[in-house]
Amino acid sequence: MFFIFTGIVDVLLPSRIANRPKTTFKAVANVLINRKEDGDSAPSQVGPVMTDIGKSWQQSRAQEEMKKVAEISAGSYFGENALFTDGQRDAYILAQTSCILYRLSRESLELVFDRYPKWKQKVLRIANINREQARLLRLSREEQRRGMITASGKVLSRSDIVNERAESLKQKRSHTPLQYSDNASYKHTSVKLMRILNRFVFKPLLKLFDGFIHGVAVQSNFHLFWVRFIVWCTTYVAIMVPYELTMDSMNRKTVAAAFVNTGGLLCQAAFILDVWFSWHVHGSPESMELYDQKLRSVYMRERIVWDILAAIPFYDFLSVYDCSSWFKLLRCIKFFNLGSYLAELNRRSVATEATRFWHVWMIYLLVIYWAACAYLAVSMEVGFGEEWEGWLPSQELVITDPKNASSEQLTLRLLRGLFFAMVAFVKKAYCPEPETAPIYAFHIGMSFVGLIVMSYVIGELASLFISYIGLEVNYRKNFIAVELYVTRLRLTERLKARTYVFMTSFWSSHAGVNYEDLLAEMPRDIRTACVLHVSKKPLTWFIMKVVTPICWEGGHSIDALTRSLAERLRFESYPRDEHVVTEGSIVRAMYFVMKGHLNMHSRLLLDHPVGLRSGGYFGERGLLGCSVSAYTVHTVRACDLLSLSSEAFAQVLQEHPFSRLALKICDRAYKYLKGQHLASCSRNDMEEHWGEALLLALQAVGTKTQPAPSSILESTEKPAHVEETASSTEITAISSFRIDTAASPDKITETERSFQRKNSVSSSATVEDSQAVHNTHSEFEELSAHLSTMSKALNTAHGCFEAFAPLLHIMLSTDPLEWNASFNSPSVTTQPNALDTRVKATYTRRGSSFTTEQGKPVPFISHNDGDGHFDAH
Repeated sequence: MFFIFTGIVDVLLPSRIANRPKTTFKAVANVLINRKEDGDSAPSQVGPVMTDIGKSWQQSRAQEEMKKVAEISAGSYFGENALFTDGQRDAYILAQTSCILYRLSRESLELVFDRYPKWKQKVLRIANINREQARLLRLSREEQRRGMITASGKVLSRSDIVNERAESLKQKRSHTPLQYSDNASYKHTSVKLMRILNRFVFKPLLKLFDGFIHGVAVQSNFHLFWVRFIVWCTTYVAIMVPYELTMDSMNRKTVAAAFVNTGGLLCQAAFILDVWFSWHVHGSPESMELYDQKLRSVYMRERIVWDILAAIPFYDFLSVYDCSSWFKLLRCIKFFNLGSYLAELNRRSVATEATRFWHVWMIYLLVIYWAACAYLAVSMEVGFGEEWEGWLPSQELVITDPKNASSEQLTLRLLRGLFFAMVAFVKKAYCPEPETAPIYAFHIGMSFVGLIVMSYVIGELASLFISYIGLEVNYRKNFIAVELYVTRLRLTERLKARTYVFMTSFWSSHAGVNYEDLLAEMPRDIRTACVLHVSKKPLTWFIMKVVTPICWEGGHSIDALTRSLAERLRFESYPRDEHVVTEGSIVRAMYFVMKGHLNMHSRLLLDHPVGLRSGGYFGERGLLGCSVSAYTVHTVRACDLLSLSSEAFAQVLQEHPFSRLALKICDRAYKYLKGQHLASCSRNDMEEHWGEALLLALQAVGTKTQPAPSSILESTEKPAHVEETASSTEITAISSFRIDTAASPDKITETERSFQRKNSVSSSATVEDSQAVHNTHSEFEELSAHLSTMSKALNTAHGCFEAFAPLLHIMLSTDPLEWNASFNSPSVTTQPNALDTRVKATYTRRGSSFTTEQGKPVPFISHNDGDGHFDAH
């Protein structure tokens, strides 16, 4: 079960289950309403329509759709029934926001129960009472529903339902016209036109008005569009209002002036609407984790004052009294909210450094432009100078006719103002001496403002640059630490050179980022999806070659095994001229190549090196058999690999029933061939022997997975309190399946363990055989539906060998077709592998040699006794 620490989750149920707990009145009302709607609707043509034909399919599909039935927030819990029952979950839990959950497993609860047995009894008593109450409540609701439906006269037999459908179909046909009208084509065109208008005109306008009236969700598409539009309006007003006051009033009837004035009116209307829009913005589940406080309270505290001052048209109201046009500057006061708008737009952005860089430069250039306009405004109040070298601009920049201003004069005025602003901010140009005290005060004030602005810009850009090069800084620190450590150890020059090459390759290939650490911090599903994306080509090829031939359950089982492999893949990076696998070393892992180029060569098996590029894999031979590598793989270029250890691969194979079955078939086939004492033979003969052994093993599995007759099980008695050992029990073909065919240790229940411990060493062959058949059936009951298909497809020795050959090469430590390496040995011990090592502590007889009391090997299958059973002799 899970406890919610932070966040909100939704409880989803399939529609067929979600509709069950409805009240009786609602259930009956829904039935009546649905039937009435079906009877009133009329089709547009004679005969059954498409909706009638696909009605049953739609109903079955609707039953599988998810329906939200509850919402759980922080401080609550869910999944408590899983601690006391073994039933499958029928509910889905979907995270609405980012959540932090605490999980309590059944094993942990058992540990607490063992420590506090009295509390355990109380908890179990309460759980039983709650489960019984829920059962009685469900039965009561079902009884009430049946009683209400019966009272309302809606209990219909199958024939009544058929007659009702026939009557409704007849009524529909009688109301349907037999001929189209003359204006059918006109109606069709008009309907099509109305659909287009409704889709592209009416619905967007309706959505727009609804958003302004009722508000929109924060961080929605419409909200982000409106914020971008307000940023554009704020920037437009911040540029055009000072321009109209100091350079060109735009009081003339031209196209450009009309366009500029229309833009100003649009911005003024947008400022007024923005107050209403920002007030009615509400939160949403998708953006809940992005905001710590209420949106309206933040708006009232930070932005509403500036929005109201910018929205009120003071100049339009006071123009009647011939007020100064400088009141227009109140529209620019909305510039103080520009930072909030930009932060809202980039709240979900990952590239914060780049966006912040452009925002800082935009604000810096806008402040320089304002300083230029302020200089021209002072010049208009004080008066223009007589010469160009003076502090004040020259008389040549005076616009005598505002309604017919020349573009040359306007350009010169702008450049003269920008020159003053750059001098005040940068202090790197000629600055004439002011002539009067007010001009001195203005110049000192602008120089101080320029110093503050430049300090702010330099600080912001420096922090952005440090953040941008943070990875390089950390890499350099680690490089220096490694260099000092290598120097202190007094390593050889060759080893030092290899270390420096690795560090250099680490920076040039991945910018000093350890991808494995980043993937480890991600949630399990996201990490698996990322690994599947980057390893799609090599992993798909490996699955197609090894897993697909032995899986007959369908694509869902292959996908599940692929995801299990992806969860256990680990990222590794190698520079050039480094050995990934060395000939003569123990095989510990296999590798999937994502990027780079490698060469594989062998002194005994290969005459020329074999190249490996992106999309390939290597190291799978003998992975589960702890074999000695026969190849050396070294990097030609820097490579990115995904490694899969032998222990991880063994765990994946034990998690899925079809892979466990394939492993046991291969294992039994190997033991059978080992017990036959084959003479020296060629590779073609060995292929035939392997095919026959695999075919017999497959047929035996198909035969032994049938349930044992009840008479045999009832006629036998199980001795108790006797330990079972491998050396004192005589093994038959059936019992060998029972012992070695097992699920992973964490999936064995306590009942099965106690059952294995209570088996007697002196039990008869009939008792052991019957118990073995029963256990085998329980092990492979999940595969019973697919074993027949598999047996029919793999009905020849050659087909069996082709299907299981890749897995044999992975399981065995030697080449299965090499007689000298695999079968030229007098001992009959089982090949050691990672599977036996992993579960040796759980199964006392697992991985041991199966011999008779005389010490001779027991063959897997010898002959057919005529009844379809294979016996060992």
